[in-house]
Amino acid sequence: MARQRTTFGKLQRAADKQAKAKAKQEKRAERAEAEPEPQVEPAADQAAVLEAFAELHTAYEDGRIPRDEFESRRELLSSQMRID
Repeated sequence: MARQRTTFGKLQRAADKQAKAKAKQEKRAERAEAEPEPQVEPAADQAAVLEAFAELHTAYEDGRIPRDEFESRRELLSSQMRID
Protein backbone atom coordinates (compact mmCIF):
# COMPACT_ATOMS: atom_id res chain seq x y z
CA MET A 1 0.00 0.00 0.00
CA ALA A 2 1.44 3.40 -0.96
CA ARG A 3 1.90 6.19 1.57
CA GLN A 4 -0.41 9.11 1.27
CA ARG A 5 1.16 12.44 0.39
CA THR A 6 1.33 15.31 2.85
CA THR A 7 -1.67 17.58 2.55
CA PHE A 8 -1.43 21.19 1.45
CA GLY A 9 -2.69 22.36 4.85
CA LYS A 10 0.06 20.52 6.67
CA LEU A 11 2.71 21.95 4.35
CA GLN A 12 1.28 25.45 4.83
CA ARG A 13 1.35 25.12 8.64
CA ALA A 14 4.99 24.01 8.51
CA ALA A 15 5.91 26.96 6.26
CA ASP A 16 4.04 29.38 8.54
CA LYS A 17 5.86 27.98 11.57
CA GLN A 18 9.25 28.46 9.89
CA ALA A 19 8.37 32.00 8.82
CA LYS A 20 7.25 32.88 12.34
CA ALA A 21 10.47 31.49 13.84
CA LYS A 22 12.57 33.48 11.36
CA ALA A 23 10.66 36.69 12.10
CA LYS A 24 11.13 36.11 15.82
CA GLN A 25 14.90 35.68 15.38
CA GLU A 26 15.14 38.86 13.31
CA LYS A 27 13.13 40.81 15.87
CA ARG A 28 15.39 39.61 18.69
CA ALA A 29 18.49 40.58 16.69
CA GLU A 30 17.12 44.07 16.02
CA ARG A 31 16.24 44.55 19.68
CA ALA A 32 19.71 43.39 20.78
CA GLU A 33 21.33 45.90 18.41
CA ALA A 34 19.07 48.73 19.56
CA GLU A 35 19.68 48.26 23.29
CA PRO A 36 22.51 50.39 24.63
CA GLU A 37 25.44 48.86 26.45
CA PRO A 38 24.90 48.71 30.21
CA GLN A 39 26.59 51.59 31.94
CA VAL A 40 29.37 50.44 34.23
CA GLU A 41 29.84 52.73 37.16
CA PRO A 42 33.38 53.49 38.22
CA ALA A 43 34.59 51.39 41.08
CA ALA A 44 33.78 53.05 44.36
CA ASP A 45 36.26 53.19 47.21
CA GLN A 46 35.57 49.90 48.98
CA ALA A 47 36.35 51.29 52.42
CA ALA A 48 33.78 54.05 51.89
CA VAL A 49 31.19 51.52 50.72
CA LEU A 50 31.76 49.37 53.81
CA GLU A 51 31.50 52.43 56.04
CA ALA A 52 28.23 53.39 54.34
CA PHE A 53 26.96 49.83 54.93
CA ALA A 54 27.78 50.14 58.64
CA GLU A 55 26.02 53.52 58.89
CA LEU A 56 23.00 52.17 57.03
CA HIS A 57 22.65 49.19 59.37
CA THR A 58 23.05 51.40 62.44
CA ALA A 59 20.38 53.81 61.18
CA TYR A 60 17.99 50.92 60.50
CA GLU A 61 18.59 49.29 63.89
CA ASP A 62 18.03 52.64 65.64
CA GLY A 63 14.76 53.09 63.73
CA ARG A 64 15.83 56.24 61.90
CA ILE A 65 14.95 54.80 58.47
CA PRO A 66 12.08 52.50 57.41
CA ARG A 67 12.63 48.98 56.10
CA ASP A 68 11.83 49.76 52.44
CA GLU A 69 14.36 52.61 52.33
CA PHE A 70 16.92 50.38 54.07
CA GLU A 71 16.47 47.64 51.48
CA SER A 72 16.70 49.98 48.50
CA ARG A 73 19.85 51.69 49.83
CA ARG A 74 21.34 48.28 50.69
CA GLU A 75 20.82 47.11 47.10
CA LEU A 76 22.49 50.27 45.80
CA LEU A 77 25.50 49.76 48.06
CA SER A 78 25.67 46.07 47.17
CA SER A 79 25.88 46.95 43.50
CA GLN A 80 28.90 49.15 44.25
CA MET A 81 30.76 46.37 46.06
CA ARG A 82 33.60 44.65 44.25
CA ILE A 83 34.16 40.97 44.90
CA ASP A 84 37.61 39.85 43.87
